[in-house]
Amino acid sequence: MRRYAFIYNPAARNGRSQSTANRLEEKLSELDHAQLFRSETKGDIAFLVEDLVHDYDVFVACGGDGTVQEVASALIGANKIMGIIPMGTGNDLCKTLGIPTDLNDAFEVIKKGQSRTIDVGQCNEDVFLNSLGFGFDGLTNSFALELKQWPSIFRYVIGALRATISHKPFNVKVTTEEDTYYQKLMMITLANGRVEGGSFWVAPGADISDGKLEMVAIKPIQKWLIPFLLIFFLIKKSGWIPHVKIKKVSDVTLSFNETPEIHADGEVITSEENIFSISLIPKGLEVLV
Repeated sequence: MRRYAFIYNPAARNGRSQSTANRLEEKLSELDHAQLFRSETKGDIAFLVEDLVHDYDVFVACGGDGTVQEVASALIGANKIMGIIPMGTGNDLCKTLGIPTDLNDAFEVIKKGQSRTIDVGQCNEDVFLNSLGFGFDGLTNSFALELKQWPSIFRYVIGALRATISHKPFNVKVTTEEDTYYQKLMMITLANGRVEGGSFWVAPGADISDGKLEMVAIKPIQKWLIPFLLIFFLIKKSGWIPHVKIKKVSDVTLSFNETPEIHADGEVITSEENIFSISLIPKGLEVLV
């Protein structure tokens, strides 16, 4: 008999998820052994999971992509299963995994218990599941987080338009398994999943279980053209733009003279480092889908 720990982040959807959490708690009786745990502060979710890891078999992340990332970080190598109840703003990873955003449908996924193993990204000491972005998308996420009361698509569209005006291209040394080269870019993203910002298909061909990351590099482009570039990301046709290059990699090291804005799974990352070693833990996590 599986034992289920549902890890709820009250900050999900900017604090507007309580009614969904109440409905979820009522549904727990449909499972034989399940309990809902609430995090207290941002950053304590991983510690909560670590405290419970010997008492439960399935850990269900109830929140957004940041919550999912925190739960996953505590489960790597623990031989446990992760589930997801999407309660965030973007829920980007769920779009790749095909997990429905409706509470009842997502709960049915948990009850059925079908799972698959997925790759886990690692950057220096941190892990990510969906994507790790430097430059334009990092800045976009930073701006989007300031618009907490707006719906997901509007937050990221407005964030992207603000980033269009204020972003700065950067120089980066890229070292892959095959070669080393220098580039001037406006954005470089390592995608394990397919979607960022709720609706932007940054890597529509990504396979989260193939042992590869999709490295999406965008060369500087005239600012007035960037809104058109965003449209191509919305319709899954970014590859049509010559400034966009996508390459599959297993390991890559990025070296910056001046580190641009960074996000991991939609969370802003502040780092004083300028060298980032990025790799995959193949089949590193079992997830209910």
